[in-house]
Order: sequence, then C-alpha cells, then structure tokens
Amino acid sequence: MNKPSMEELDLLHSELCGVISETTRIAIIYELADGPLNVSSLVSALGLPQGTVSRHMKVLRDSGVVSSTRDANRVIYELAEPRVITVLDLMRQILADALSERGKTAERIRAAHEESQKRSK
Repeated sequence: MNKPSMEELDLLHSELCGVISETTRIAIIYELADGPLNVSSLVSALGLPQGTVSRHMKVLRDSGVVSSTRDANRVIYELAEPRVITVLDLMRQILADALSERGKTAERIRAAHEESQKRSK
C-alpha cells in the first residue's frame, strides 16, 4: 500500500473528512443521492431552517462534493462526487460491525457475571 504523506493527510482531513464530519451535511448528501434538489426541497426533507441548509450547501459546494446549477430563480444542487455515498455506506458498515462486536462483548461479560452470581449463591 502506498502510504500518503502528511501533507496529503492534512488535505484529506481539511478537504473531505471535515466536510463529512457534520451530521447535517451527511443528511444532505444522502438526500441528494436520490437526485438533484433545491434548498426548499432539502429544507422540507430535513426539517431544518433554510439558513442552516444554505450554510451547509456552501461547504459542500466549496469542497466539490456538491455542484449547483441555476434554474430560473432557483439553485439546483446535486452530488458532484457520488463516490461519497460509497464512502459513507462503507463507514456505516464498519460502525454496524463495531457496534455488533461491542454487543457480543457485553453479552459475554453479562453471561460471565450471571455465572459468577450463580456460583456465589
């Protein structure tokens, strides 16, 4: 594996990881995975104030994850980089696996504790 330089890691963190480190931006990305939307549609889908959605759209657009086009008096947003969904879905799978493993560990601890309680009676 070709390991990235610290400079590349700094760019990765600032340009992409920072973008997907915010829950609202992840939610917007998933909404846009279904197709292009304007801010009003995103506001409605997410139940967030228009200013909040607009602020996050700027970050997403500046990072290159989202692109925009003007349609009369509306701005339409779409994913410019659909691979971000693949990345997020992979991260969700990793999270689910980690949580599952933690659950198994908790069950083993619980079972050991119950067995210890039975022996001490």
